[in-house]
Amino acid sequence: MIVLEVGINHFGNEQEAKKYLDFFLKSDFKYLTFQIQSEKFYKKFEKKINFKLPKNFYFYAIQKAKLKGKKIGLAVCDLRTFKEYLDLRFDFYKLLGVAINNYELIDQLPKKRIFISLAVANDKKIHNCLKRFGTSHKLNLIYTNISYNAEDLNLSRINYLKKKFKLPVGYGHHFKNNVPLFVSKCFKPSFYFLYIKLFSKKRRIYPDNEHAFFIDEIPELASKLNEIDIYLDNNNSSYTVKLDDKKIHI
Repeated sequence: MIVLEVGINHFGNEQEAKKYLDFFLKSDFKYLTFQIQSEKFYKKFEKKINFKLPKNFYFYAIQKAKLKGKKIGLAVCDLRTFKEYLDLRFDFYKLLGVAINNYELIDQLPKKRIFISLAVANDKKIHNCLKRFGTSHKLNLIYTNISYNAEDLNLSRINYLKKKFKLPVGYGHHFKNNVPLFVSKCFKPSFYFLYIKLFSKKRRIYPDNEHAFFIDEIPELASKLNEIDIYLDNNNSSYTVKLDDKKIHI
């Protein structure tokens, strides 16, 4: 399962947001998220860029996706900015890592499927977050390390989190190249969250630029991720890489 993330890479431009949506609706992907940022974030950029999309766009996106049997999610971090959208029927939600212990927000999230981005959260913060949610939501953890230093990635933590919290754990890609994405396959994440961006323009830098993939790269990327399963024997507790008819256990 791959969840495509627009984030705020639409720059608040509804026409660009529709391009992401059109790509999604025509693709084989089933899940797409947009993001609502914090009140502080919007105030910081209000004189330069209005990153907000109109509420009716989200209503439109949800309806369009529903007709295609697809799902639209919303990534949130601030109750003050999220309140406006409480009446919209998003299919699922992503709790951004900065809000993992924002209990005011957690208490207002609809009883839907929730994906919790862990960012740099330690076990105590994760435990407190899960405790606050209780058993009323279908919870999932997203292992995302926001460092661009390879030594900080520690992808084996995916396995640790699965054993520790007994929940589905996915991988949220947040690195400057795609190597960790493919390596993560060895730890059997339950799903992937991948940021996407539209196209290259001279001097254009997206809010999620370094770790986002251009939309025309995504189908091949997904194909390669599926192909890796051919090389991994996922029926064993150890991992088996097949090379030229030989099996190497790691």
